[in-house]
Amino acid sequence: MTIIPEIRVATNSDVARCTELLEVLFSQEHEFIPNAEAQSKALSVIIRNSEVGRIFVADIDGVIQGMVMLLFTVSTFLGKKVALLEDMIVAPAWRSKGLGTRLIDHAVNYARREGFGRITLLTDSDNDTAKQFYHSKGFSKSGMVVFRKLLDEGTTMTNSEDNARMCQECGYVYDPAEGDPDNAIKPGTRFEKISDEWACPVCFAGKAMFDILV
Repeated sequence: MTIIPEIRVATNSDVARCTELLEVLFSQEHEFIPNAEAQSKALSVIIRNSEVGRIFVADIDGVIQGMVMLLFTVSTFLGKKVALLEDMIVAPAWRSKGLGTRLIDHAVNYARREGFGRITLLTDSDNDTAKQFYHSKGFSKSGMVVFRKLLDEGTTMTNSEDNARMCQECGYVYDPAEGDPDNAIKPGTRFEKISDEWACPVCFAGKAMFDILV
């Protein structure tokens, strides 16, 4: 039996469950660290202010199993409204079952109906699965580079390029920007995301022997 989810706009009663899904998402992404209080606050702001954006959720038997967000702005180049697609996440148990496709299609169709001229999104550079998925949905890779400046020192966000580690045994430096291709670690992989079975490629010391390089 095929289960067809209800794709609808999130309400205040959905904040807690959406916060749980964002914890899953931010635990996977390189630059972000989950903060339930911050995520709950932001979700509530968007839900209360429809001019800011829309949060679409996939409801299956009364439980939200996926979500995607559109945040609104205006493009001076296009001369019309545009949207930033963020926080696309499907609960692990419901992946590879078409839920992500339904969410993206719903968001795109909404933006098209409302007269938006473009949807922009970001994903980790080494997330090949996500890149292939978005490409299959008609998104194309931009040649532009993302720059950010954090204005709140308390923001829980990491920078993978600064998160280098040095081996205490031999002095080898693991640079996330370069990875360790000889041992199947792709460029852009944060040290924390490497398997605990990985070892220093020079002296074979374990991960516990690496310190943050200041």
